[in-house]
Amino acid sequence: MLKVVLLDFDNTIYDDVGAIRRVFIRLRSEYRFFKSIPLDELISRFYYSDYRMQDMLRNENKSASEVNLARTDMFLQNVGLPLKMEMVMEIHRRIRELHMNFGKPVPGALKFLKKLKEKYVVGIVTNHMGEYQMEKISRSNFGEHIDFLVPAYDYGVFKPEPEIFKIALDRAGASPDEAIMVGDNWKADVKGALQSGIVPVWVNFKNQPAPEADFKNILRFLSPAEDAVQKIENYYAQGLPLISVE
Repeated sequence: MLKVVLLDFDNTIYDDVGAIRRVFIRLRSEYRFFKSIPLDELISRFYYSDYRMQDMLRNENKSASEVNLARTDMFLQNVGLPLKMEMVMEIHRRIRELHMNFGKPVPGALKFLKKLKEKYVVGIVTNHMGEYQMEKISRSNFGEHIDFLVPAYDYGVFKPEPEIFKIALDRAGASPDEAIMVGDNWKADVKGALQSGIVPVWVNFKNQPAPEADFKNILRFLSPAEDAVQKIENYYAQGLPLISVE
């Protein structure tokens, strides 16, 4: 029986890509040195540096907040802006401020969460820092509809590693066969859940083809909430999909 719904956060229920795009549109108007760099390059380099944070946290003796600042420095250097640390810190603070101000839920996400919470334990499993994600959750009014948060940076393990899914299941008091994982990242969320014996659902708002053609557990909308929840329940009832876990 389905007991717990595990959700990714960014670009699953929270429009992170949209927020970051708005951040760099604003930064290009505020700082002269950003104007000559194409917007899409700024965004892609930022997300590349964001991904590299995982390696820095694993391999360097730094706190999550120190690694986050180092990420900003890495991003700036990758776009050809080796700035002094004082300016790096200013840009770092401004990115965070704008990110929080521009961030918003995916359309339909709040009603979707409310409907899930009526029936299931709801947990967030995110490859980010808890303090950062908690602020987004608060600003999005998600808090009362979420039972727990498992932020990878706070635990030092990252999706798709099985350890982070075990932590989430332990928090929920559930076994893998009582859970479903819903997220937009094929490797982290879909393959990670599958490796842990959890039924995965791939969030795919852009109607892209699945990396494996036989995979059918696809959620393309969150609204109407009743229909989205029904889809998740139907996928759970069908059991683990027969695709490669690698």
